Amino acid sequence: MGFCMESSVQSHKIGKIKKIYQLYEEAMTDTRVVCRQGCSDCCTCNVIVTSLEVRFLLQSLDSKGLADMKQRLEKNFPRKRYIPKMTTNQFAAFCMSGQDIPEEENNPDWGKCPLLEADRCTLYPARPFGCRSMMSQVDCRETGFAQVPPLALTITNIFLQYIEHLDYQGFSGNLSDMLVLYLKNPNNFEKNQGCIENMKMKVLLVPPEHRSCVGNLLKQMAALT
Repeated sequence: MGFCMESSVQSHKIGKIKKIYQLYEEAMTDTRVVCRQGCSDCCTCNVIVTSLEVRFLLQSLDSKGLADMKQRLEKNFPRKRYIPKMTTNQFAAFCMSGQDIPEEENNPDWGKCPLLEADRCTLYPARPFGCRSMMSQVDCRETGFAQVPPLALTITNIFLQYIEHLDYQGFSGNLSDMLVLYLKNPNNFEKNQGCIENMKMKVLLVPPEHRSCVGNLLKQMAALT
């Protein structure tokens, strides 16, 4: 009985992920970006994902898609990649408490995402939020850097915090590590070395100048989570 109830709750949460992704696209409608499918300069091996998003991603694939993904991971698994020391909600809690933020090593030169094929995402419709939120108003290939409006950054942080909050009993980690971990044992998908526990959202990282702009969005997010 316990397993069935847990499975039902998990399925309900997975169903919410797609709605959250859709809401993010709506929230960013007025943000002019030059990013498009096939532009992969920001598609590095350093993407962080929650366990709930991994379940959503893999349940979105058919048997062929799963087999292709396994093959790419085996062939292109990144030797060096970003391993997070804290989640977004943990970062927010550190900021509010005034504690020193742990230093983290993250370098885009460590390589591209192993799930790219000819610079195109092979999982594009089900890609995690960390990929969806990469954006720029200038062509990174020409400037060497991304340009993101401050309000867009605030909105992105709100979604990151809510997604983690929805999966507060789960954990987060590097996309490649999380996919391999799940594929090894989908019936016992548990935190391993390199993964960190998610936590509930205690405070939102919204600067004063953006609070009036995101009021309605916060109501919509609260209804979803």
